[in-house]
Amino acid sequence: MLKKTERLNRAAFSTYFASGKRTHGTYLTIITAPAETLLSSVVVGKKVSKKAPTRNSIKRRIYAQLETLAKKVGYTGVVIIIAKPDTAKLSRKDFQKAIEEELGRVIN
Repeated sequence: MLKKTERLNRAAFSTYFASGKRTHGTYLTIITAPAETLLSSVVVGKKVSKKAPTRNSIKRRIYAQLETLAKKVGYTGVVIIIAKPDTAKLSRKDFQKAIEEELGRVIN
């Protein structure tokens, strides 16, 4: 999980959500913008899963993948990740592979 200082607050989220560059993938929509440090947010809506524990586990998995990839590459910038409904249907291995692939395409 990322530190609290590496996550976006509500005001910054609204700003970057409106002005960032969007990249659409099969399982994620990723919004990026330049910044001096890594700032991120993950959104998993009720369309993905009606159950809060499922949504929270998807969030934790995405944050973990984001943290490992960003630290490995040394990425700095704003990243907002929006999960699409198909992410809940994936197995753990497929989910990890898909997330890593889509994030890697944008972060690199």
